[in-house]
Amino acid sequence: MTERIKKELLESFELYANPEYTGYNPVRPVAKIVFAAQGEITSPPDLEFMGYGAGTEGEAFSECGGINLESFFPLDANGEYFEKDDEEFIEECIQKAGVAVLNSLESIANSEEFQKIPKEGPIVFVLNLIDQISKVICRIHPNGEIELPPNKQ
Repeated sequence: MTERIKKELLESFELYANPEYTGYNPVRPVAKIVFAAQGEITSPPDLEFMGYGAGTEGEAFSECGGINLESFFPLDANGEYFEKDDEEFIEECIQKAGVAVLNSLESIANSEEFQKIPKEGPIVFVLNLIDQISKVICRIHPNGEIELPPNKQ
């Protein structure tokens, strides 16, 4: 699974550095990449986390690239979360997905694809289930150094 996520991230990074996909020429520098999915706003829940980039110049790209994290959010036969109203269940799912994404990011932080993304310093990576939960995964500095978010007290 981590290999698939890594592959999807590398493909996304290539898009984030390409003006044909971002819609901006030259490509705008990025300070934050949010992978967002609609979750249970749609039926069945949409768990394709699309990439959104932002920097000091505003939007760098929107709905460009992404990662499929559906396997971390088990659905019942009706296509709904097994424990639909359980906030802890969603937090647990996003936590597991976040670990997998972090592991993949750690293995590609020094990749050529990451280096090609125009940066304004470190890039913050976030997972977001729209209207439900948002989780900061890490910050990757231009030199590929990973910085984890501080633990919540």
